[in-house]
Amino acid sequence: MTAFAIQANADILPASTKDICQQSIGMYQMPQHIIVYEKPDTKTQILYEANWDYKSFNSSNGGFDKIFSVFVQDKELAYVQVTDFTDDWIEIIYDKNTQKRGWIQAEDLRFMQWRNFYNIYGRKYGLKIFSDAPKFVKDIHSSTENDSQIIQTLKKPLKIKLTVVKGNWALITAIENNIGNTGYIRWRSDDGIIFAFPAIK
Repeated sequence: MTAFAIQANADILPASTKDICQQSIGMYQMPQHIIVYEKPDTKTQILYEANWDYKSFNSSNGGFDKIFSVFVQDKELAYVQVTDFTDDWIEIIYDKNTQKRGWIQAEDLRFMQWRNFYNIYGRKYGLKIFSDAPKFVKDIHSSTENDSQIIQTLKKPLKIKLTVVKGNWALITAIENNIGNTGYIRWRSDDGIIFAFPAIK
């Protein structure tokens, strides 16, 4: 196949619960030369290959928006979803539309499981609840129990500040109508559906 170059012209961030695979376990900051193998072995078939920087993307099979779940040019962030890992290899989703997966050789300090990703980027930028998330996600609870007291139900929060992630719950302070309420919301379902994502901007 002939490679083609695509210019980066817009940031990429998840916009709905469908944009994050239920089986994902975290994010991986991509190196600028990408080789995706069928299995965690360089002797297996190459499924995808690309060279990129924060201005252009050269690939024989799609552009920035096909592989990256987070791409923020000004902050030099470029993350893909991870579904498995070994000591030396990371299994990624290299095609978000079809959720095709393959393996890349791991590089140090690039992989973050969801808890670490949220505790870094969620604490820095706050959270955004996806518009298609279930209504109960907007309920702020007094503890990490589904039947705990509901402190407030959010409508249009100005900001959701993240303090810490505890399992599938997030301790947050939501600012709405110039009033702040602190408590827990569900950021993820028990079966892995993500409802809220760091509001990177």
